[in-house]
Amino acid sequence: MLPVPQRSHAPEWMDRADNTRADLEGALRDIELTNRLLGGRKALLRALRPHLAPGPSGRLELLDVGTGSADLPLALACFAESSGASVRITAVDRDPTTAGLAAEQTASTTCVRVVQADAFRLPFAPRSFDVVTASMFLHHFRHEDVVRLLDSFRSLARRAVVINDLRRHWLPYGFIYLVARLTRRHPMYVHDAPLSVLRGFTAPELREAATEAGAADFRLDRRWPFRLVLTLPAAARA
Repeated sequence: MLPVPQRSHAPEWMDRADNTRADLEGALRDIELTNRLLGGRKALLRALRPHLAPGPSGRLELLDVGTGSADLPLALACFAESSGASVRITAVDRDPTTAGLAAEQTASTTCVRVVQADAFRLPFAPRSFDVVTASMFLHHFRHEDVVRLLDSFRSLARRAVVINDLRRHWLPYGFIYLVARLTRRHPMYVHDAPLSVLRGFTAPELREAATEAGAADFRLDRRWPFRLVLTLPAAARA
């Protein structure tokens, strides 16, 4: 059995502040394709299915942090509509260019709004949303910041927090390293996608972060291929 690699903290190109619109468009297009073909979208929708009941406003209020191109909020909006549920999604990204691209991507729908904001300084009151989600986002941070973010997300949620991220292992690293190059993906994706796997988590690491964030009761599921889905309850009322 292959050993699990040590967690990397090498910087991803997408996290730079000086990326061009063309580079971000290319990389985000490849990430969207990965979410669609390699289980990211399916894993998130499956985890959210039990939480589609409307909240106090008469519809499901959802916050998606680190939304990228907002491909997952758009998929969720379609999924909710097909299930007969009403949903309003606030999609947040820190990068102004990425947030602008997400706004363009969602311009044709009224149930997704895009907000440019830092995940560590979100401009929302406690318990503003029924569910808070973050997909392929937490692996960008060190353990102590992951704990801070989980704690913050729980305070913003009335019902649950759903985290969808990568399980660190040499097999997905080798797969995405080769496929990204052989299929001539965007250079930013070629650099970042394998590194994202090395910045991903093991199940015990995510459990530890959830516990340190104050969640006494949570669920952690493995999803094909090499995905981890963590569902935490909202923080108790003060």
